[in-house]
Amino acid sequence: MQKIIKQKKILFITSTFPRDEMDIQVPWMGELVRRLKVQGVSLDVFAPAYKGLSSHKYFGIDVYRFRYAPSKFEILTHEEGAVFKVRQKPWFIFLAVFYLFWGILAILKKVRKTYYDVIHVHWPFPQGIFGIIAKLLTRGKLILTFYGAEFTLAKRIPLGISVLHFLLKHADQVIAISNFTKRKIQEIADVPVKIIPFTAAFSSNNLEGKFKKNTRKASDKKKRILFVGRLIERKGVSYLIKAMPKILENIQVQLDIIGTGLMFFELKKEVEKLGLGKVVFFRGRVDEKKIKNFYLNCDVFALPAVVDRWGDTEGLGVVLLEAMSFGKPVIASKVGGITDIIRSGVNGLLVPEKNSDDLAKAIIKILLNQKLRKRLAKNGLLTVKKSFSWNKIIQETVRLYE
Repeated sequence: MQKIIKQKKILFITSTFPRDEMDIQVPWMGELVRRLKVQGVSLDVFAPAYKGLSSHKYFGIDVYRFRYAPSKFEILTHEEGAVFKVRQKPWFIFLAVFYLFWGILAILKKVRKTYYDVIHVHWPFPQGIFGIIAKLLTRGKLILTFYGAEFTLAKRIPLGISVLHFLLKHADQVIAISNFTKRKIQEIADVPVKIIPFTAAFSSNNLEGKFKKNTRKASDKKKRILFVGRLIERKGVSYLIKAMPKILENIQVQLDIIGTGLMFFELKKEVEKLGLGKVVFFRGRVDEKKIKNFYLNCDVFALPAVVDRWGDTEGLGVVLLEAMSFGKPVIASKVGGITDIIRSGVNGLLVPEKNSDDLAKAIIKILLNQKLRKRLAKNGLLTVKKSFSWNKIIQETVRLYE
């Protein structure tokens, strides 16, 4: 496998990529390219600049950053993501015009200098346009990987769905990260779609038996609920906060919320309104070591995701895989690609979206039933090993490249 793949040159085109080796932005993307490199894959990354960021290396991999605006305006991608930003500030659409124009010029320059056998585009709207240009000029094969956010953005832009249809019809291979995302793709164009999910950036360490021991003090009797993710509407954090009073009627517990986002102040007010200031803690953005400790020390992980007002929801739910890889029981809403991960009652619990009462009941059920908690955690770990291991994902990706 390695001997064949070494003969090929791959170009990753993406809207978001780690800005340095310590950046925890899309960590699974960084892990993907690092593991591909170990397999002998020769690849470059093509991505937009962020606040003037210039081209750089990421663990020995060349990352070509194209500029599309003055530094202070290069904020369309990264952090909350382009889709969320366009929703909140419609004038970002005009910034996207510059992004597209300068991105096209940059990809023309890039592929004139280097030949690529495979052009692998992530989040194909609008990055797929760069991919089409690279394919035409290099005669390489075009792969498009969809995560779900592309559809919401395409619907908000004139002719967006038509552009997606064109891109899909001209791709040599289309990848979805879940069955949910696959259905979304095939609603736009009748094309074959292969499902290759992504997984937790550091799950392999946990599956090998590391990071598994709880580090809490024996005197700490309070149960811990954990949420990790951006503080945006589709994550449904407000429903988790509203579930806390009912949970506290039955059990002593605290909720740790890791992440940042534009809903922070709104959620903070909700906590104060419900008098939960001593049991709900906003931890902000934390580094990898600290986030591992939060996973280690929680008793249950919750992802109360919803379909938001724009129709967007979880394409997969990688944080569930992170929690499961630490041997933790998980609870999530029955939406989007989450159902590709969780089989309710087998390796986790699923509850209806936007329902704080059912969410509270499910959390109480797990926290008061140690036998159930252990069974769900054990099966969750097996799920990650069997269906969401890095080895399987890398093998399937390399096979496509070959």
